[in-house]
Amino acid sequence: MKNIGTQDIYTARLILRRFSMDDAQKMFDNWASDDEVTTYLTWPTHRTVEDTKDILKLWTDSYEKDNFYLWAICFVETPEEPIGSISVVAMNEDISEIEIGYCIQKDYWHQGVTSEAFMGLIEYFFNETDVNRIIARYDVRNINSGYVMKKCGLMYEGTLRSGGRNNQGICDCDVYSILRKDYFHS
Repeated sequence: MKNIGTQDIYTARLILRRFSMDDAQKMFDNWASDDEVTTYLTWPTHRTVEDTKDILKLWTDSYEKDNFYLWAICFVETPEEPIGSISVVAMNEDISEIEIGYCIQKDYWHQGVTSEAFMGLIEYFFNETDVNRIIARYDVRNINSGYVMKKCGLMYEGTLRSGGRNNQGICDCDVYSILRKDYFHS
């Protein structure tokens, strides 16, 4: 699989950029410390800004790898203010498949921001790399995440019964995907 790492991506309203250690307080304040945002995530709510600094250190050190993909979601007008994150959470290089995960500050729910960021990644991976398959999954109780996937053109593949674990425990997950051929023939 052709890996090119985390590069800036621009959409109509957003810039998806690398995180820096300077983002710690804003990430903590905007979403990482919010129990409602982290309800269906696989990582725990951050209790202190030190928790956020620890994960940012791991992420910023990983940017030197060309198979590490993780972006801060920011509005173009305020690139210094991250409001969420979107990333490749799993990769299967044998079949050129990536799995996308995302979270966003509660103030921006239901405004098309996550869908716009996800569409930016779909375009990036299908136009700049040889990724063939992009998948995403969500806890079936988190229906808004499913709406994001549908809006981005992903197709329902099935439900993995007791197929995931998040902050709610073991859960059923719906899986969606888009293939390169779907993207270029739509």
